[in-house]
Amino acid sequence: MKTYFCVTAVVKHKDKVLILKKASNDYNYPNRWSFCSGYAKEFEAAEDGVLREIKEETGLDAKIVKKGKIVEIPDKVKDKRWVVATYLCEADNADVKLCHENADFKWVSVDKLKDYDFVPGLSYSLDCLGLS
Repeated sequence: MKTYFCVTAVVKHKDKVLILKKASNDYNYPNRWSFCSGYAKEFEAAEDGVLREIKEETGLDAKIVKKGKIVEIPDKVKDKRWVVATYLCEADNADVKLCHENADFKWVSVDKLKDYDFVPGLSYSLDCLGLS
């Protein structure tokens, strides 16, 4: 089983969180919903990486308001182990400009997240940020 380190941001604007629908050609989880996330780059601080991923994937400028725990998410289907640094971030506007990695986005309340087909491990991110 291989291990991958990535960063994940639960991006908030007012009382909603941003979810992104992965593109149909996504390598890991096509057409599934997720938070803004990506692989960490070599020698990049996780905090810098999460803000970079938000900007790249959504065009939003955000700030970190809370650091969550680093969580380990086993993925037996893909035979991978994800080590994830999770952050709660805040955007000062909701004007999302998607990149090619995602096909759609929505701003939803946390209690509506259960209505979407998410990538594995979403609950870990919510739990470690105290949002579940």
